[in-house]
Amino acid sequence: MRPLHIFFSLMILLFASFFVSCSTEVSFTLTTDDSVEIRFAGGAGEAFSKMISQAAGAEADSVIDTTAVTYELAKAGFSNVKVEQKAGGTVFITMTDLNKSSYIFTSGILKIEKGKLKTAITRKSLENFYLSADEQTRTTLDLFLAPVFNNEKMSEAEYLEMVGSFYGSAASKEVAESSVKINLTGRDGKTETQRIPLVKLLCGSF
Repeated sequence: MRPLHIFFSLMILLFASFFVSCSTEVSFTLTTDDSVEIRFAGGAGEAFSKMISQAAGAEADSVIDTTAVTYELAKAGFSNVKVEQKAGGTVFITMTDLNKSSYIFTSGILKIEKGKLKTAITRKSLENFYLSADEQTRTTLDLFLAPVFNNEKMSEAEYLEMVGSFYGSAASKEVAESSVKINLTGRDGKTETQRIPLVKLLCGSF
């Protein structure tokens, strides 16, 4: 399983974030010049890949349109953007936030404290991320019917039931079993890792 398209355009979290996948991973590295390097790796589960590719305007055998994603990320303030899609739908994205001016920082999701990267994932920062993200990212995130992006409150069980009623039990199962792994590497080279269930992010259950 796997979410797909960008939380980034996350993104990308968050890390968009956020594609439906057991193996979705986002890494942030604070460099010596205080820029932030970002790496994303994830794919799309069978139940969501077709919907996502259609929303993104990609070819039938693609999950995303890599040219469009590269353009949107560059327009959003990221530099050195490279987007690759492997056979089977796995997507790899690398990019740099030179001035910490992208929506990952302006939304409040990511911040820097004493040379270390810290996440501040809350209902408010996730809502800010959604509102600040590019159009393709929002279009993809809308597919998940996430209450956190619509200023709604819903239990995780209620949300999964809703996803199941719209997309079927396979899609609901993908979301329920997916998580986002976040790696944060500070200026000293030390890495902290977090793993957050996707349904927790989409419901804003914090």
